[in-house]
Amino acid sequence: MEILQNSVQRYMDNKSMYPSLLEVLFKTYPDGILYKSKDLKKIIANQKFYDFNLIKNLVTPTGEVKIDFLSKETARKFSDIENRVNKDQKPITFKTTSRRNEIEQNLSITAIPIIDKKEYIGISYIVREITEDENIKDQSLIKNYQLNALLENVPKLIYMKDTAGNFITGTKHSEKFVREGRDVLNKITLNRKKMEISNTQEDEQVIRENKAITFEKEVYDTYGRAHWYNIYKAPINDFDNKVIGIVVMIQNIDASKLLEAQRETFVASLGHDLKNPTLAQLRATELMLKNQFGPLTDMQREILEMILDSCRYMSGMLGSLLATYRNERGVVKLNYEEFSLVELVMECVDEMVYVAKNKQSGLSIKDDSTIKTVYGDKIQIKRVIMNLLSNGIKYAFPNTTVNITVYNEKDFTCFKFENNSPFIPPEKQETIFAQYVSFAGCYKELGIGLGLYTSQKIVEAHDGKMFVKSFKDDRNTFGFKLPNKKDSSNRERTVSF
Repeated sequence: MEILQNSVQRYMDNKSMYPSLLEVLFKTYPDGILYKSKDLKKIIANQKFYDFNLIKNLVTPTGEVKIDFLSKETARKFSDIENRVNKDQKPITFKTTSRRNEIEQNLSITAIPIIDKKEYIGISYIVREITEDENIKDQSLIKNYQLNALLENVPKLIYMKDTAGNFITGTKHSEKFVREGRDVLNKITLNRKKMEISNTQEDEQVIRENKAITFEKEVYDTYGRAHWYNIYKAPINDFDNKVIGIVVMIQNIDASKLLEAQRETFVASLGHDLKNPTLAQLRATELMLKNQFGPLTDMQREILEMILDSCRYMSGMLGSLLATYRNERGVVKLNYEEFSLVELVMECVDEMVYVAKNKQSGLSIKDDSTIKTVYGDKIQIKRVIMNLLSNGIKYAFPNTTVNITVYNEKDFTCFKFENNSPFIPPEKQETIFAQYVSFAGCYKELGIGLGLYTSQKIVEAHDGKMFVKSFKDDRNTFGFKLPNKKDSSNRERTVSF
């Protein structure tokens, strides 16, 4: 605009020196240009100005110099602007619309006073189309309204604060929560002294590490009742990736915590109720093996010893289960010891052999290991093996053999079984160790999808890995790897289910 203003002034000062400057400028300038002298003796416009469909022409058939606008409304708007520019002698920008090829276009027009030696001598108009800019602005406003509607109705408290912990902005309920401790969404008024949700310790961690964190926190209301909240905090970064604030999302999880407590109570009660009949089976089997009810044949003794081993395993599992829900709320402490993985596998096979016969399947063991012992929680590793063997037998085709192998890889001692069973698609292999994922329903079996999930949690707690491979010729391999190291004994290890 400044270039245009200077060019017009020079042109008016010395037309002979700049005979074509304005003409060249009019032809090459990307926006529409209209110049009008104060005495109306000079009115010129470039072709781009005509393209905006604001004027028909600049000269009437009688030769009178004037602007012939397409509409009275446009003429009035230009006249009003010109009077203001003439009075204030300052540029003015305004918006208007016109139609071109039956399509409405948005225009931005800047009226610039032309000053020569402190005297107002004319006015220049620069016009450019802003239809796309206006559309983008409208879309941004719509998206902003949609985002606000989403944030105002989402069942979470969302807000932003600066690095000093001061509230900046948030959803309509969040400020009340931060400043007054009132959770309007759940009709809870928290004890401000014990609230501690805005704890600076977590804020400092987000700022220091420049990454998001999520955690659960127990707080109390004004009546002393406990409530649980899931809290997510993430950094707000500037263009230099410097943390300039924190976004916080808070959701009440009392309902899920209540459901979790009910589930724990049910499992604990079930485990307690199963303990007595299991102990009765143990004692009865032990008495039978001591010939308290008469002599036994070798076959009877062998079967009873297998039953006794299974009962002992069940009793150990129930004891672990009760200890878990009584003391650790889903967390089991691992008791490390050195043991033979091959012998443990053989023990599990002995307990499962009659299950396999009932399913018309065979069990075969192959020992390819060079390192005979592993270090870990023997009871928990037995759970893994029993879960895997149970699945291997359950889904195997009738009259086939489940082949079990113990072997070594670099830094690992491994267990695997291979059976003939239906192909597992790749997308299901990725989720097969997830909680509550079960394919038992496909084979009219009863299953809740916890066996493989539990097994993976146990193996991962030992720094090991679970694996699955499936082949289109209906062969499947499941197994796990345990590291060949003993440094775990120097740390307290737990597994959370």
